[in-house]
Amino acid sequence: MFHTIVIEKQRLSDINQCLEDIRADALRIVSKQSSKQTSYETQRLSNLITKLKNIKKDNSFYQVINGNDANLTSLAEKLLQTSESQDTDTTQDISEIVNALDETVSSTLITIDKTFNSSLRNKIKIEYCLTVLVYVLIILQYFMADSYMRKRLIRQELEHQESKNIIKKLSERDTLTNLPGRKKFYEEADREIATATRYSSELTLIKMDIHDFKGINQKFGQQTGDKILARFSRMVRKNLRRPDSFFRVGGDKFVILAPHTTVENAENLASKINQLVKNDKTTSTIPLKINTGIATCVKGDSSEILMKKVATALNLSKKQGAGEVAVYKNSAD
Repeated sequence: MFHTIVIEKQRLSDINQCLEDIRADALRIVSKQSSKQTSYETQRLSNLITKLKNIKKDNSFYQVINGNDANLTSLAEKLLQTSESQDTDTTQDISEIVNALDETVSSTLITIDKTFNSSLRNKIKIEYCLTVLVYVLIILQYFMADSYMRKRLIRQELEHQESKNIIKKLSERDTLTNLPGRKKFYEEADREIATATRYSSELTLIKMDIHDFKGINQKFGQQTGDKILARFSRMVRKNLRRPDSFFRVGGDKFVILAPHTTVENAENLASKINQLVKNDKTTSTIPLKINTGIATCVKGDSSEILMKKVATALNLSKKQGAGEVAVYKNSAD
């Protein structure tokens, strides 16, 4: 745009100079006494007329020069022809033509100047609009790209968080039985103990293991042992209440965290589980018996203390024999 304005200014300057030269030559011609004295001026006037005629149509001033009512080039040519005539009565005619040419040059200069200023204003407006449009497009591009990047980052963050949650969930669960492990037990046990202590409610922990599971593995193979563990975990989980939580805390050892459960109810659940194992068709070919230890939470207990108490009860159950249930006696009992 700047380059175009520079070119237009140069064209304006060239045409203005050409018109001023035509005016000056016309005045010199009329002031000379004979055609011999005006030979230089007439020659230059002829060249200037040719220059005007050679203005191209794509020139913004073409219409002003060639569309003038008085026809500037026609007047200049007429002056040229009259000045070259040998007739002595042409002085009056030359003066009239020069006056008409002078007025036409003046009006043309004014029109050209207006045309240039109008064209310049239009070009500046166009340039301004284009500049504003470019800035708007840049801003839109920035916000669109920024919005896209924000959405992409949010999506990546959500995917990353989801992956972390899946990894955490997998790390907290036993792959064989799909039960939460020891770490998850301690987290939930601390929470349930705090609730039971606050509201003075019952909280019972039941710990079970399969009697002589090591011998079963040696006799029938580890693959069979894994199937028994998976079957046992599904069987117990189906028969628990919604508030109860079931964990595999190692090998063949499982614990049930049972809020709002008395020792009597826990003993009934242990008996039910033993009966289910005994009647299960999948495990009927391999006689299974479950040893169970039961401990209740009292004020001041932590998850570690409660786990030690129920482990003591389980050991007592094993001493009593296969399939027995033992209850840990709190000092206050």
